[in-house]
Formats: sequence, C-alpha cells, structure tokens
Amino acid sequence: MVTQTNRHRLIKYAILLFISFIAVYIRYLGRDVLSDDIKNCVTGWYNELVSAGPGINSLLNYTGDYAMPYVFLIWLISKSSLPLIYSIKIIHALFDFGLAVVMGKIIKYFRPENDNSFCWGYCITLLLPNVFLNSCYWGQCDVIYTFFLFAAFLSFLYKKYPIVMIFFGIALSVKLQSVFFLPFLLMAYWLLKEFSVLQFLIVPVVMLVMNIPAMIAGYSPLITFAAYNRQINGYPWLYYFYPNLYFFFQARPYYLFGSGAILLTVTAFLIFVVLLVEKKVELNRENMVPILLWTAYTCTFFLPTMHERYGYFAEMIAVILGILNFRRSWVPIGMLLCILPKYLSALYVIENSSAIQMVTAVGNTCLYVVFTCILWHGLFQEERRGIHVED
Repeated sequence: MVTQTNRHRLIKYAILLFISFIAVYIRYLGRDVLSDDIKNCVTGWYNELVSAGPGINSLLNYTGDYAMPYVFLIWLISKSSLPLIYSIKIIHALFDFGLAVVMGKIIKYFRPENDNSFCWGYCITLLLPNVFLNSCYWGQCDVIYTFFLFAAFLSFLYKKYPIVMIFFGIALSVKLQSVFFLPFLLMAYWLLKEFSVLQFLIVPVVMLVMNIPAMIAGYSPLITFAAYNRQINGYPWLYYFYPNLYFFFQARPYYLFGSGAILLTVTAFLIFVVLLVEKKVELNRENMVPILLWTAYTCTFFLPTMHERYGYFAEMIAVILGILNFRRSWVPIGMLLCILPKYLSALYVIENSSAIQMVTAVGNTCLYVVFTCILWHGLFQEERRGIHVED
C-alpha cells in the first residue's frame, strides 16, 4: 500500500526527473550554436594546444588570457574523440546540474521544514535563461567557478571553514571574478570571529595545486596569478558591456580611471563594514543572503571592465533571495531582465543597440540603488537588523 508520504515523494521525484529531461533537451538544442567566443577564442586555443604536440608541454603554446586550469581542461578535451564544441558544452551542462543541486541544498538549509525546498532551487536554476544560454549556447564557463563559489557558501552555512577556503581557492584558480565572494568572507571573519585568518592561506595553496599541470608543462608557479594580471590590464575602457555605472562614462580609459574605480569599490565596502560594526549588526541566517548579494552586486556595479557575464554570481544569489522570499523576487527578475538582452545580442538574436544598452544600464542602476537602500535601511535602523528572508 502506497502511503501519502510515499506518494508525495514519488511525485517529487517525477517532477525532478521531468525538469531534468526538459533542461537536458533545452541544452541539446544549443549544441551547434557557435558564438564568436567559441570560434575566435576557445577554438583558437584548442588548435594551439593540438598543433604543439600530444605532450602536456603543449600548454606552453597557449597565448590566451584564461587561467591555466581551464586551459588544462581544453587540453584534456583534445585527447577525446568528441568535437570541441560538444565536449565543452557537455562539461558546462554537467556543471549546470551541479550548480542546481547546490542551489537546492542551500534553499533546503534555509527552509528545512519545507519538503519541496530542494525542488524549487534545483528546478528554477536549471530553467533560468541566463544559466542555459551562458553554458550551452554562448559556451562560456561562468557556471564552473560559480558552482565552486556556491559549494563554498554551502560549506560556510555548515561552518566547515577549511572546506570553504578549498572551494574558494578552486573557484579563484578558474576565474578572477570569483574574488566577488571575498568581501563577504572578510566581513564574516570580522563579524563572526569563528575561524582563523590563517585559514585564508589555504586559498593560494589550493590555487598552486590547481596549477600543477601548468608547472609540470614548464610554467613558473607565478602563472597562478600572471593570467589575472594580463586580464586586468588587457582592456582599454572602464565600460565593457555589463550594464553598470560605467555605461555613463564609456569614453573613460582604464589606464587613467581604473584605479579610481577600484578605490570607489573598496570605499563602498569600508563604509558598509563601519556601519555594520557601529550598529552592532550580527551576521546570521536571516540577513546573510542579502548581504552576500549586496557585496557581489557592488563588485559588478562599481568595478571597471565588467563583461556582460560577470554578474552571473550575483544573479544566482538573487535567485536564492527570491525563492526564500517571494516578495523579494523583483530583485532576480529585474537583474535577469537587465542582462538578458546582453546574452541575446551575443548570440545575434537581437542587436546590441545603444538604446538597449541605455535601457539596461538605467534599469540596473535603479535596481542596485533601490536594493541598496532597502538593505541598508533594514540593517541599520534601530528596530530591525536586515532584510529578513522571511519578510
């Protein structure tokens, strides 16, 4: 006899299976889409590695600016019989599903009493347009480092701080934009005082370990950080298509104003931390998701040369906030609407016109300002301490 509990469990598994099938099919439809980044960058790097010979020292022939762990992944792909585009997209799709699982577990942590909480996180993540367009149409790798960042955040929730640093180190070794998680970790260290500052040393050690194949190939251990130095100095303008503050200052060159933009970001964080300490705000399960979102969102809004995709981590945190509190769903919906035209233009579905850029920049600016005002008001007024996820 099937009990009501078992029936509910079977229905839940059936929904998960059905959504998983739909998610696979959506990604399958994008298998042959060749974006400019796949054609001009990844394919070129792949050919560089193949033409240099079968040995791992072929990594020395790489001329791009991506981190070596991702280049090593491309080298491994060159040993398979699958075409490059399919191999890359299959790997990205696997990380899509991994991210969905971690998102589901994070939602379950905050809503343990709800039997469907995991399902909400898992299913919504897999069906988000920016997730499947990024990985399996555009062919970008943002899901890889974001998966490890959310694995770090999940470990943080369970106070497994060495594991947090390991996952953060893996993420940072894959993509520099993983640094958007660092302000939250520093604030958590300062406010909670539950782990030693020495545990941050795990991060560079993990990054060195992740670059062992490159060092075997003949690179210096400094290759761990050299690629990021090239990236930071490789773009001429403050604005690089992410709809942030610098859309309104497009003609400003990075070499003149880049340091000022970074200083502005650091100043925003310092003001925030001072207010947290002065108002004696405690970092807890009610306010940590909004605070994490604000720190990542602030990075993408104020840091220079942000690509269209660099809001990916913040957008996924906003999804968590929206699932936990439906009344806050305007945040992830607004962020998605502001960034979706950028994805569609990168795939040549629509034109990246100046009018669209203006609308998305104004919209994203308004969204950031409104969210900041609501968060700061909730955190720093006397009666309350944050945008509670239950509100």
